[in-house]
Amino acid sequence: MPGVDFEPDTRPDQLVVTGVFARDGLTVLRARLAEQAQEWNLSPRVTTVLALVATELVANVIVHAGGEGRVRVSLRDGRLFCQVSDHGGGMPNPYRAGWAPPNATDPHGRGLWVVRVFSDRLTIDSSPLGTTVTAVIDAAPAGV
Repeated sequence: MPGVDFEPDTRPDQLVVTGVFARDGLTVLRARLAEQAQEWNLSPRVTTVLALVATELVANVIVHAGGEGRVRVSLRDGRLFCQVSDHGGGMPNPYRAGWAPPNATDPHGRGLWVVRVFSDRLTIDSSPLGTTVTAVIDAAPAGV
């Protein structure tokens, strides 16, 4: 993916991707996330949810923040954290973003709703300096 840097992992429970994202590079990002999910022995369901959540969040960075951002994925205590940050102008009312289903006739505005639906927990921190969205996904094996 041009302009994207997969930073060397400093810890075995973390993956960091920084750079200028573009729509044509989302396939490469999904592939890298799938590799990491396999290394962490995540279930196919969790792997699919991670790919969906990360792709939707990075698409928001592309559309609303010029593509420059960072993805940080970490696994701790059976929970997967997918954090996407940008340096865009922020969003109005981040505490309300993604809570209501989008209007069926509106071609935009589904990303954060989809992320919220598939995440076990979602926090959005936003200001004029940028936005950081953290999605938490339960990754513990069934029955644990």
